[in-house]
Amino acid sequence: MLVLGRKNSQQTARLGLAVAKKQLKRAVSRNRFKRLTRESFRHHLNVIKDMDIVVVARAGAENKTNRELLDLLEKNWQILIKKCEK
Repeated sequence: MLVLGRKNSQQTARLGLAVAKKQLKRAVSRNRFKRLTRESFRHHLNVIKDMDIVVVARAGAENKTNRELLDLLEKNWQILIKKCEK
């Protein structure tokens, strides 16, 4: 997965998801990826303030468990927070 972000001029964070059929073939996989990403985003709203974030799904995400996806998202949130603090 690829996570991109930048500061915005608003008070709240916004999330964009790009989950292509080419990357995650089955609708069940695409919906699971989106659901887990939104859930993780909501849990981190207090530290990801005033940012626009786009999460792009990659082909390997279909084979990951829910825990693995959430751990990857957690790692990406932390990296994004550190980069935007600079």
